[in-house]
Amino acid sequence: MEIYINKKRAYLKKGTSFEYVSENRMFSGSDGYTLSITFPLRGCKQNLEIFGNINRMDVIAGKVIFDCEIRDRSFYKFGSVTITEINECEVKVQFLEGRSEQNFDETFDKVYINELDLGSPPTTSRSAINPSEAWQPNHSNPVCVALPWVNDYSGNIQNLAECVVDNASQGRYHYEWNTAKTSGLSWQPYLIYITKKICEAVGYAYDFSKWEASEEYKYLLICNTLPFAWYMPGFANALPHWTVEEYFEKLELFLGGEFDFDHRGKTISFAFTQSELASKVPVLLEKVVSEHSTEVTVENDKCDYIESKNLVYKDCDNEMWKFYSCDWFIKGWQNNVVRYDSMRELLADNRGYANWDGQNHRNNQIDKLLYAADCDAYFIVRPLSRTISSITNIGGTVRIHFNYKCRLQPVNLFGGRIVDDSEEADEQEIEFVPAWIDDTEAKYGRVLFLSFASYDEDSTTGEDESAYPFSQTRSVQTLTAGEKDKKTEYYDRIYVGFWDGSQNTFQKLPHPDVEDISIMEDWSNFNYLHFSLRINNGQSRRSKIIHNIEPKMKTTFKFLADTIPDVRAVFYIKGKRYICEKITATFTENGMSQLLKGVFYPITD
Repeated sequence: MEIYINKKRAYLKKGTSFEYVSENRMFSGSDGYTLSITFPLRGCKQNLEIFGNINRMDVIAGKVIFDCEIRDRSFYKFGSVTITEINECEVKVQFLEGRSEQNFDETFDKVYINELDLGSPPTTSRSAINPSEAWQPNHSNPVCVALPWVNDYSGNIQNLAECVVDNASQGRYHYEWNTAKTSGLSWQPYLIYITKKICEAVGYAYDFSKWEASEEYKYLLICNTLPFAWYMPGFANALPHWTVEEYFEKLELFLGGEFDFDHRGKTISFAFTQSELASKVPVLLEKVVSEHSTEVTVENDKCDYIESKNLVYKDCDNEMWKFYSCDWFIKGWQNNVVRYDSMRELLADNRGYANWDGQNHRNNQIDKLLYAADCDAYFIVRPLSRTISSITNIGGTVRIHFNYKCRLQPVNLFGGRIVDDSEEADEQEIEFVPAWIDDTEAKYGRVLFLSFASYDEDSTTGEDESAYPFSQTRSVQTLTAGEKDKKTEYYDRIYVGFWDGSQNTFQKLPHPDVEDISIMEDWSNFNYLHFSLRINNGQSRRSKIIHNIEPKMKTTFKFLADTIPDVRAVFYIKGKRYICEKITATFTENGMSQLLKGVFYPITD
């Protein structure tokens, strides 16, 4: 076995050994690492040349990190070692590789995304661009769009445009800015664009080709934006106060993917986890050591396997969230569900409720939960507005009768991916959440709504944007805020929707899509959109559990092998399939022992 530190051969202490642990990042978020490795210093010229004087100030002050290679026959790992203990006689180090090394690095621990220069929109002047141009993304490289949105505090529609009919018989129309209500434009950037800008801002190259190849994810739009009247057009101003490290961790969970950092080469790459695991060749363990057999234990400790945890969106306090996420309601109303095999059947049977007279009749389905099996979705009839249909005067008693316009409202589309419904179940929260899309007056239709907090906990929360007559530069804002523990942010999460510019607006305002089922206003038809933010629909990729395991059956196998198998592969052991948590190998100066120990969980699906 050979160990090279900073490209120089290092020598182990005679008679010592160390353990190398290869972990499955689906459990711990780590890859490979060793326990303590001991190198002699006294009397070992080669090691002294590597580690130098033990009284060096950098050793005393903090972390000392060296590049490191470990080679032994077919085993090869490249990473880094950090000094854990050093004296005149010897030095002890720990080796870190892949995600373990990435987790140890602190490069981005104090770099906040809303303090970076992430660019600005091409213009904020309404006269410089017409609505159709402002609403159409650059398909080769989507940057930003200026879609209409409602400031929930003021009720004003930002980026408001009016529909102008060119030829009614041919259905031709275009949009022009409402000059009385739109003094300037505020823009929403695309998620992939902001992620690239973050990489550039910290000096890293990126390879997001696998992300860009997926149209479903390429056109995800960050809906966070601020009123034009505040004149804070920089995209970073509307982002949460997350560190760069936090941003990528949260984004991984949302996309179902993995960002790998090469801090030496200053590059960041991305891959979808399901695709990565699908490419793994299964491992057949034949040389299981029978005398060690297996040790199966039922553990009280919770399994760290990410697919065994409930995945939920972070709660929001907007008006639509009670419809978007309501697992409790679906569970409690199972006795009031009318079930259909298809969405088409559901629409045909309930189309009459698009307009409702306000009366509840016997066996009326208007008070039921409606379920379509082919899209695995629940719906309710939601009245939106009403008009007077008639007025009667019978014996001096005046009665007003209304006609209600109703929407077939999907419910719990963004409920959790529930693996364990017990109270003790672990949850992981996604902080990239579906944007709030809601109805406005009939003229404008459904529009993006946004609700934001005040900057650095000032006293302006909830005020109309017209109450901000005096703008300040970001440098002045940061300086006057002082060095505080408070977060300098308007949004504490990132709101997302899908926008590729192809939406038929039907002469109303455009909006990002969050629901993957689009239903006509008159309930006459519907279509499925080619994307989904759902995590509770087993038919969509983001909702699928890659492998279900029995998390309480922790099984230990000892086996013989010449090299460490890929811990992310599916293992076949004694006729059964397993997911591996980690494999531990022992190394001496003579190399790796063939006796390895692995921790596994049986696959149940």
